[in-house]
Amino acid sequence: MDRNEKIILVLILLVAAVLRIYNFWNFSLSNDELSALARLNFASFQDLIMEGVRIDGHPPAAQVILWLMTNWFGDSVFVIRLPFVLAGILAVYFVFRTAQEWISPSAGLLTSAVFAGLAFPILYSRIARPYALGMLFVMMAAFFWISILKEKGKTSDYIWLAISLALSSYSHYFAGLVAALLAVFGLLVVRGATLKKYFLSLIGSFLLFAPYLPIFKYQLSLGGIGQWLGQPDNDWLWQHIDYAFNESVFVLILVVATGIAGFILSKNQRSFIHNALPLLLFLSPFLVGFAYSKYVNPVLQNSTLLFSFPFLLIFIFSGYDISKKQITLFVSVFLLICISFSTITGKKFYSTDHFGVFKELAQHVSDWNAEVAGDAVLIGDFNSPFYIHYYLDRIDSLEMRIYRVTDERGLAQLKTLVDTASSDYIIYAWSTVYSAPEVEEIIKHKYPVEAKRQTYFNSEVVMFTRGEQPEADAALLFSTSEHWNLNMDKVIEDSVGIRKVIIDSDSPYGPTFSVNTDSLKNQGVSSINILIECQNLPDSNSIQLVYDQSNNSGGYAWDSDAFSLQYGSNSPSWGVFHYDLNLDKDTLGTLKVYPWSPNGEAFELSKMEIRFR
Repeated sequence: MDRNEKIILVLILLVAAVLRIYNFWNFSLSNDELSALARLNFASFQDLIMEGVRIDGHPPAAQVILWLMTNWFGDSVFVIRLPFVLAGILAVYFVFRTAQEWISPSAGLLTSAVFAGLAFPILYSRIARPYALGMLFVMMAAFFWISILKEKGKTSDYIWLAISLALSSYSHYFAGLVAALLAVFGLLVVRGATLKKYFLSLIGSFLLFAPYLPIFKYQLSLGGIGQWLGQPDNDWLWQHIDYAFNESVFVLILVVATGIAGFILSKNQRSFIHNALPLLLFLSPFLVGFAYSKYVNPVLQNSTLLFSFPFLLIFIFSGYDISKKQITLFVSVFLLICISFSTITGKKFYSTDHFGVFKELAQHVSDWNAEVAGDAVLIGDFNSPFYIHYYLDRIDSLEMRIYRVTDERGLAQLKTLVDTASSDYIIYAWSTVYSAPEVEEIIKHKYPVEAKRQTYFNSEVVMFTRGEQPEADAALLFSTSEHWNLNMDKVIEDSVGIRKVIIDSDSPYGPTFSVNTDSLKNQGVSSINILIECQNLPDSNSIQLVYDQSNNSGGYAWDSDAFSLQYGSNSPSWGVFHYDLNLDKDTLGTLKVYPWSPNGEAFELSKMEIRFR
């Protein structure tokens, strides 16, 4: 490298550092980061591995670093994220070194300039998760690996290759997959005396990872993340490339056009190692992940292809040789400026919440509770109370009455709390969970006025207060009508004149409300809420509220909600159910809503009200 190339490299690394360091300590820790922090309270390293790492689906590197950092320096956000930010910066350097060794210094500058400025690698360099570590160790492995393949490797390179391959596997399993692919492709390319040393390096890498194999086998048995991650679409790769290039056609065209120009202007010899191998190393992890996600268990996410993404950039710029250095220097700076500008302004990277927040929710809960002089019931929905208390305990010594609303008995617990609450306000906050619509509707049953709401990405906080409940759009009057149909033989009246409908094995279908969905759509209605009061409901039952939407052309949609989620022996007699209309024209027609006792369990229904939203 000449002096000018070194200056540009320093500029690229400086910009990469600024983009990764800027305010990294000030935005909210994500759900995954807080999950990792919640699994650090262990006195010994062995307990950390067996109790804090083994139960997770990731290798131990990130968790070990967090355990050491928090034990030595405390648990501030700055301390927690700093090692990962530094790893992300260092990864940019090894992206340059790999592309330089693989292709040319010009390719190294162009590749690292793009990698330094894109939002994709910046984002995963700023959070305390395994991605930055995986980026760094995969690029380290790739650098030593390509040096060996090009027969430039020193003895130390074989040692470092073994270490970096093992560290990749200790960081993230997709980083380990890329490391394995490097090892396999190397065996296909390396020849002669180099092969023996290369093979010994791979054995050394395997021995370094071998102590972790029992835990690796156990983690594989956990089943991954398929329970919430869907199967990828057939155009997933294109969607990923679009995401990786800032979801910007301009950025994608700029990078690709620059790469094509290299093939036109330079005289690099075309070869499998130079041109095809980088592309194979980008595509292979995708193909493995795509096939596994389609036929075994969904695992493919944008983040999992971060480790192989630099190889796509190396392929794009693989046409650049050492000629026309001045042009390359100018284009590198131009790419760095344009892509960084796209990240900062186009993506609005630093003003966007990329994950569900907790810091902001805690601040709102504290502030709003203080505004009403503490006259608020605090309710949360989080994967763990620790997640909100990491911030809440730093602001105020507040406790929430409920921390998990949408688990098996959460709605019933919430209903009891709302029914018995004496405060004038309820503050409800949630982050990175499914916030069931029934939650707010249950709250609105007694606190119908929305006083404040603040919405963030995948997170929200709302304050409700008492007020007059709006009239129902339709109510059961215990008679058949245009919208209501019921078995009149099952209508009874108790000693104080309250009418009820008996639902049992003789009449398992309760009162049915029917409405034309075309008319609802024309009125702007997109969902309905159903209030049901009932008595003598068995504690354990299969009773459901059914939503049946169909038309004469064969369009059909069906859903149901179990009563057992809301009713119980110690729960109030009322419950609120929610249904989002299927507004697809093929199913518009008639919506029927009715309680159903499929196993004939008997109970009495005393009220059924419909409200449109």
